[in-house]
Amino acid sequence: MVDRNSLRVSLLGGASCLVVGLGLGLAWPRAAREQPWQDPPPAPALASGRSESEGLPSFAPVVRAIGPGVVTVQALRLAKTTQPRPRERSGSGFVVQAKGLVLTSRHVVVDADDVEVIVPGHGPFVAEIVGEDRATDLALLRLVDAPDDLVALPLADGNDLQAGDWIVTVGNPLGLAQTVTAGIVSFVGRHLMHSDCAFTNDFLQISAPVNPGNSGCPVVDQRGRVVGVTTQAPVEAQGISFAVPGHSVKWALSQMQSCADGRVRRGFLGIQFASVRGVDDSGNGLDGAVVTQVLDGQPAQRAGLLSGDIVLGVNGVPVRDAQSLHECIVRTPPGTQVALQVLRQGSLADPIVAVLGEADVRPPG
Repeated sequence: MVDRNSLRVSLLGGASCLVVGLGLGLAWPRAAREQPWQDPPPAPALASGRSESEGLPSFAPVVRAIGPGVVTVQALRLAKTTQPRPRERSGSGFVVQAKGLVLTSRHVVVDADDVEVIVPGHGPFVAEIVGEDRATDLALLRLVDAPDDLVALPLADGNDLQAGDWIVTVGNPLGLAQTVTAGIVSFVGRHLMHSDCAFTNDFLQISAPVNPGNSGCPVVDQRGRVVGVTTQAPVEAQGISFAVPGHSVKWALSQMQSCADGRVRRGFLGIQFASVRGVDDSGNGLDGAVVTQVLDGQPAQRAGLLSGDIVLGVNGVPVRDAQSLHECIVRTPPGTQVALQVLRQGSLADPIVAVLGEADVRPPG
């Protein structure tokens, strides 16, 4: 039992309120759209070279290693009666499985009538869309009649990334294939709204330039591991770009592979929340996520969750902060019953049992 008057609670600095769900909220660049899955064999660590004059890192060894696995994605939408000619879109992608699976941005290929993938050293291949995740803007393609010697890039969770780490991208900006850009990790875990969703998701903010045609290109660390996938950049800003982080990419890929229709589905609780850190007079930590709003008619309200409740665990798994609660909910299938361990008005309440809904990723309105 924790005395309510002795409980000291403070929102963590810089933490934004989250909605259990996903997404972005900035306009896409106008000129661009874009067995379960298994990790490819890890690539050996690649020591970056150094500029003799300035001592800065050289990404040349990394670029040579990943270049063969970075592809150009071209999507064609046939002309309709109101359109004088077909519409073409171009983006980037990379091989995630040597047998012909390619990852790109969903907005590059959405509603396309034909998709073609150009692989360095192999030429163009017809591709079919086998999976999509609207919330993270990812799409999975399968090359038709793919050769068996494609170079698959190794994926990493990127959980060890820190602001200030070097990263490099290789993509197809403005149709210029195999273009290399570099920058640093600007922020890890930036939660943003997606223009198509009423939810937030965490994104990797990077300083590497992202231009139309870069969507879907890999963000790579100095060891040659893909730690993110570029998705967009605000048109009014410079040096601010966003990428889907590696841990989200790996999870979405596994879902696209395991679901019969290739569509990713996420659990939904219907709350807004933020990280919280509280301690009692004995110094016992009470880290968790405080509920800042309960949405009307949603699973949380039906289960009896209240604004001000602090969620300490889900099904016995501790909740460390808002991010861990977010991932726990959205990565649990809709329709699943979950038991929430909650601190209410300074006392541990009986577990609150809720049945998760499905995160709605349809366009608003």
